[in-house]
Amino acid sequence: MTEQELLLRAKLPGADTGIEIKHSVCDICTPGPQCGINAYIKDGEIVKIEGMPGFPGSGGVLCTKGAANRQYVYRKERIKTPLKRVGERGSRDFVPISWDEAYDIIEENLSNIRKQYGPESVVWFTGYTKWIRPWLRRLCHSFGGHNYMTESSTCFRAGRMANETIFGRDARGDVMGAPHLMVGWGSNPFINAYPMGRGFVKSKEAGTKIIIVDVRHTQAAEKLADLFLQPNIGTDAVLAHAIANIIIQNGWQDQEFIDSYVHGFDDYRKMVSQYDLETAEKITGVPARDIFTAADWIAHIKPTQIGTNNGIAHHTNGFNTHRAIMCLNLITGNYDKPGTTLPVYDTFCDMGSGFDTHEEEFMEETRTPKTLPQIGEERFPLWNLMTGDAQAMDLTRQLLEGTPYKLHALCAFGMNTMMFPETPLFRKALKTLDFMMATDLVWTDACSYADIVLPVCSSLERSEVKCYPGGFFYYTNPAIEPLYESRNDVEIMTELARRLCPEDKVLCSGYHECIKYMFREMTDEIEKGHETGLPVRSSHFRPYIPGTYLKNGPSTPSGKLELYSELIAGIDPSYGLDPLPSFYNADRKSCKNPVSADSGADNTCIDYNDISSPGCGTNSSGCGINSNLYNDCGSFTLMTGARLPHTIHSRGHKVPWLRSLRPDPMVDINPSDATRLGIAQEDRVRLFNDTGEISVLANVTEVANKGDLHLIHGYEEANATDLIPWDHTDPYSGFPGYKQVRVFIEKAD
Repeated sequence: MTEQELLLRAKLPGADTGIEIKHSVCDICTPGPQCGINAYIKDGEIVKIEGMPGFPGSGGVLCTKGAANRQYVYRKERIKTPLKRVGERGSRDFVPISWDEAYDIIEENLSNIRKQYGPESVVWFTGYTKWIRPWLRRLCHSFGGHNYMTESSTCFRAGRMANETIFGRDARGDVMGAPHLMVGWGSNPFINAYPMGRGFVKSKEAGTKIIIVDVRHTQAAEKLADLFLQPNIGTDAVLAHAIANIIIQNGWQDQEFIDSYVHGFDDYRKMVSQYDLETAEKITGVPARDIFTAADWIAHIKPTQIGTNNGIAHHTNGFNTHRAIMCLNLITGNYDKPGTTLPVYDTFCDMGSGFDTHEEEFMEETRTPKTLPQIGEERFPLWNLMTGDAQAMDLTRQLLEGTPYKLHALCAFGMNTMMFPETPLFRKALKTLDFMMATDLVWTDACSYADIVLPVCSSLERSEVKCYPGGFFYYTNPAIEPLYESRNDVEIMTELARRLCPEDKVLCSGYHECIKYMFREMTDEIEKGHETGLPVRSSHFRPYIPGTYLKNGPSTPSGKLELYSELIAGIDPSYGLDPLPSFYNADRKSCKNPVSADSGADNTCIDYNDISSPGCGTNSSGCGINSNLYNDCGSFTLMTGARLPHTIHSRGHKVPWLRSLRPDPMVDINPSDATRLGIAQEDRVRLFNDTGEISVLANVTEVANKGDLHLIHGYEEANATDLIPWDHTDPYSGFPGYKQVRVFIEKAD
């Protein structure tokens, strides 16, 4: 569609109106789909947003968040100038200053701290947006430090780690290979990533059978599922093991594939043999007949694509749960074949596009040998071994304890304190810092704890390179000039590099030169793409040919796909990490009601690791996961983090259009639970445990199982992570148990 046709479609008089169409990208769901945008610009201001027709992945349409980009960009909370704190740390008492003054203050403080305490005492953190990560990682290394961390300490990285222990590298589903069966485990693509949802719909229309597994009764369950399994929260690994056991007991496994390519089958077979149908139904709440049907389909329908999402890792047993699910690919031979699960080869910023860059070299070539352990290294050795990053979920502890050494400064690019479990404790930890700087688009709670706050641009106000599957890259140009006095994050990092580590000539050269450095085999294409401002398919694109990876040998310690991880086996045994994807209890908080301990309820907690425990049944006594908790212990299992179609984390809650779709934070509660507790729709309720409490409205819905509660996160006035203990973490990845924690609920007075 031509620009003139787009003008007519928008019912605008034509080019003589002074309206110009600029091409850009929506970066609200980052790094995700990154959908293409046509921005209608008049007098330097955005007047309308539409999707860009033919854009890779999104195909020219936008979700509710993307359509609200105009309001997102012009939010009243935008930070307009550099700011200097003049009140106490944690206050909002700031005054405007110039950019030069801000840079001078940052340079002086970081230089003095490095000289007095060493570069490791400075922490470099990046959250949203994610396009800046290669630059911040290099800046940390060039500064002399190693404490670079990201919000991927809680996001997708654990799933990638799990895949790497199994396959030797990350994995993705091959939708283009026409799978005959798709298993979406914890997948609700209509909400989480609509381009993925369109892929599911197309596959279903082509005759693909679909299994959806989710603890919530989702839109995907309604619109896609030929078979829907709704396990109790935290029991997905048991369900996966039971499916595996059925397959193996019936001799349905692909033994030829196992003999040729799989390591550790005998140990794995012994482990899953504990999970017969009766045991699995008792623990998971999924009817035995449905578990058997799922096993039958997965074993016999070829090719099958089995995949899971980031949320699976948000349990304290999430790493092993992800492994348990993905191991089903190994025993059925559904790997590295068309329509199954394929290896991933990253191109740039965690996107695989089918061509190579020098991103890893760019990030790592200025790294120096460590003299001190990174944050989290001593608590989460597997995380440190596999990522090379500091683990942000240990930041609270190290700030407060000062061990193994004291941290003095924090450079936070896009940090929100609400991502940190037991958020009030993290805020307390931030007060121990000698110096903190923060950058952001809008004011967040983290800004209140900084000494210097710098305003940054939205994706429509900057140039950046994005990569997409199929060999595409997109080098955008600004649709509008940066608003107020804002600058883009990499421009800020470049200036800091010039002041703090001028010897790094590459980093000091700026964004465009760094892009040319990383994409140096395709410089002409980069320049052309930047000039046109449209997506380009690189001539260096080489589509992956299924079977190549297995033919060359998996990059695991054993040289095979691993059911038993030799990498984990090499970790100090005192950490208790199991090389097999074993199941263990994800709900570690005491069942004892802190308010009504003498109420007469049975407050004895059951060892949920013991699968024969009487607490494992959905109507049994005791405190096993999703047992009859509300009768016996007075508590519920809370899952936070499910998404709404109009928001991601905290990014849409203050955009007027988006906030109007759900004005108040709400907790989902099953109708039978609500009736028993005398709770009606939109009643105000109190959620509490021994970590914190919040007040929200009740949403009475069959989405939630009995005994479960589901809470959307990211609301300042009802912060879900206030209820999650800071140390409620997975020992393998360090990920917090966002999706499983004990709480109590009562109707508010």
